[in-house]
Amino acid sequence: MRIGSEMNGEESFTLEQIARLAGVSCTTASRVINGRPGVKPSTRARVLEIIKIYGYTPNPTAQRLATYRSRIASK
Repeated sequence: MRIGSEMNGEESFTLEQIARLAGVSCTTASRVINGRPGVKPSTRARVLEIIKIYGYTPNPTAQRLATYRSRIASK
Protein backbone atom coordinates (compact mmCIF):
# COMPACT_ATOMS: atom_id res chain seq x y z
CA MET A 1 0.00 0.00 0.00
CA ARG A 2 1.33 3.37 -0.92
CA ILE A 3 0.55 6.42 1.17
CA GLY A 4 1.28 10.02 0.25
CA SER A 5 2.06 11.56 -3.08
CA GLU A 6 5.31 12.00 -4.94
CA MET A 7 6.85 15.41 -4.38
CA ASN A 8 10.46 15.89 -5.46
CA GLY A 9 11.07 12.17 -5.03
CA GLU A 10 9.92 12.14 -1.41
CA GLU A 11 6.70 10.97 0.13
CA SER A 12 4.46 13.75 1.38
CA PHE A 13 1.99 12.84 4.10
CA THR A 14 -1.16 14.66 5.09
CA LEU A 15 -2.64 15.13 8.53
CA GLU A 16 -5.44 12.78 7.50
CA GLN A 17 -2.99 10.03 6.58
CA ILE A 18 -1.07 10.39 9.84
CA ALA A 19 -4.35 10.25 11.77
CA ARG A 20 -5.44 7.11 9.90
CA LEU A 21 -2.09 5.39 10.50
CA ALA A 22 -2.27 6.24 14.21
CA GLY A 23 -5.91 5.16 14.46
CA VAL A 24 -7.15 8.54 15.68
CA SER A 25 -9.30 11.37 14.37
CA CYS A 26 -7.83 14.31 12.46
CA THR A 27 -8.77 16.52 15.41
CA THR A 28 -6.73 14.38 17.80
CA ALA A 29 -3.73 14.27 15.43
CA SER A 30 -3.94 18.05 15.06
CA ARG A 31 -4.01 18.51 18.84
CA VAL A 32 -0.86 16.42 19.16
CA ILE A 33 0.95 18.25 16.35
CA ASN A 34 0.05 21.65 17.80
CA GLY A 35 0.86 20.68 21.40
CA ARG A 36 -2.69 21.22 22.59
CA PRO A 37 -4.20 19.52 25.66
CA GLY A 38 -7.01 16.99 25.68
CA VAL A 39 -5.13 13.94 24.41
CA LYS A 40 -4.32 10.88 26.51
CA PRO A 41 -0.57 10.40 26.98
CA SER A 42 -0.69 6.96 25.32
CA THR A 43 -2.53 8.38 22.29
CA ARG A 44 -0.13 11.33 22.07
CA ALA A 45 2.81 8.90 22.13
CA ARG A 46 1.27 6.78 19.35
CA VAL A 47 0.69 9.81 17.09
CA LEU A 48 4.20 11.14 17.76
CA GLU A 49 5.68 7.74 16.92
CA ILE A 50 3.85 7.68 13.57
CA ILE A 51 5.04 11.24 12.87
CA LYS A 52 8.61 10.16 13.62
CA ILE A 53 8.44 6.98 11.55
CA TYR A 54 7.02 8.70 8.47
CA GLY A 55 8.87 12.01 8.86
CA TYR A 56 5.71 14.09 8.83
CA THR A 57 6.11 17.85 8.93
CA PRO A 58 3.13 20.20 8.87
CA ASN A 59 2.60 22.12 5.65
CA PRO A 60 2.78 25.85 6.51
CA THR A 61 0.63 26.81 3.53
CA ALA A 62 -2.10 24.39 4.60
CA GLN A 63 -1.88 25.70 8.16
CA ARG A 64 -2.32 29.29 6.98
CA LEU A 65 -5.30 28.32 4.85
CA ALA A 66 -6.88 26.47 7.76
CA THR A 67 -6.41 29.37 10.16
CA TYR A 68 -6.88 32.25 7.68
CA ARG A 69 -3.58 33.83 8.73
CA SER A 70 -1.07 34.82 6.10
CA ARG A 71 1.46 36.35 8.52
CA ILE A 72 2.26 38.86 5.80
CA ALA A 73 2.19 42.48 6.90
CA SER A 74 0.19 44.78 4.67
CA LYS A 75 0.85 48.46 4.02
